[in-house]
Amino acid sequence: MNKILAISVLGMGLTGAVLIISVALLFNSPIGNVLKMVTAASAASFIVFAVSALVFRRRLDVEKRE
Repeated sequence: MNKILAISVLGMGLTGAVLIISVALLFNSPIGNVLKMVTAASAASFIVFAVSALVFRRRLDVEKRE
């Protein structure tokens, strides 16, 4: 369970970094639609990783209490 939590936090960090870089490129972008799709995909994956990290952390807390 700790490994899954660590991977989800790492994935959240990586997708957050991609999101930060891609949002900065949205202004005055030569690529256009591809960059918007990359930004949307990284935002969606960031949300998925964040929710999974919260769920795994709560499950880990419940396992430690028992």
